[in-house]
Amino acid sequence: MRKTERHIKKRNRFSIIFPILTIIGIGIFAVLTSFYEKTWSYNWNGISEQVRDSVKVAENGGISSGWVGIAPRKPKQYDRRFWIMNNATESELIKLTDYPNGTIKTIAYEGLLRKPEFKNKVDLMLKAIKDTEYSIFYRTGCEGMNMNISEYLVDLVLLIDDKGLLGKTNRYNLPQTDIDKILNEYKKVPSLWK
Repeated sequence: MRKTERHIKKRNRFSIIFPILTIIGIGIFAVLTSFYEKTWSYNWNGISEQVRDSVKVAENGGISSGWVGIAPRKPKQYDRRFWIMNNATESELIKLTDYPNGTIKTIAYEGLLRKPEFKNKVDLMLKAIKDTEYSIFYRTGCEGMNMNISEYLVDLVLLIDDKGLLGKTNRYNLPQTDIDKILNEYKKVPSLWK
């Protein structure tokens, strides 16, 4: 069978176009994967629209103590954090502990710890201690520092660390056996801020 000139031209066009399309495809794939964020694929089922919108705004703001620094006004992130903790249901907060962002995870953990009707505080804290993939940026006054989620929760929310920061200890009246269990796991995690 003889190859005609028409068949040879078609094959030559394909052999030129295929490598170009391959390079373009690889380039598009590389660009999309380098900018991908896990929050894009987060499952929002079970979370109200108001909480979701507040989470989207709060996720890059860090955690604020509410203390005023040079600027004579309280940071909006402080009020936003408390709005999420007070208006999200227990099930929404539990779901947000799996959100791929340290700030939102911290808000969810703290919101659950502050709810008097939430009973699994020890198990929640053990989960938070093991949750080291994301850190948080904590601001107080003019200062800021990176810390683990568990450092913030143990040292600044529960106030059960051995050092007794701020002169208070055991804010939520946890039994000593629970405190010992939490601190034993907490001491195994390397600190980011001390």
